[in-house]
Amino acid sequence: MRVRPFFWCLLVLSCASVLIFAATTDTYAPALMRVHIQRHPAPASFTTLELHLTDFQGLPIEKAQISSSARMTNMDMVTYESRVKEVGQGVYIAQLHLYMAGPWKITFRAQADGSAPLHQSLLVEVV
Repeated sequence: MRVRPFFWCLLVLSCASVLIFAATTDTYAPALMRVHIQRHPAPASFTTLELHLTDFQGLPIEKAQISSSARMTNMDMVTYESRVKEVGQGVYIAQLHLYMAGPWKITFRAQADGSAPLHQSLLVEVV
């Protein structure tokens, strides 16, 4: 039995397309983000939070792009003053200015090369 050249070309084309797809697709490793409040938040002052970024093997993730935002859950108020600083060994310090007392929802987003994007929210009561 003889196989026609068309089918050989179809086989080569499908194998090449699978290899090209596998080579160009980015795979992301899962990561873990832990957030810890260093001291109880007070109104009209900066709230300091400590973030730990690690992969699932426990190795620290450095040079991540982290953004933070905070909004009140019971009214339309957001914070515009926030900053994140890398300390090292996968530790980041975030400071947010929570303007008034009440319930706040703080959201963190982190992205590092080679790891999956992270998203974590934290509910905080400012008194």
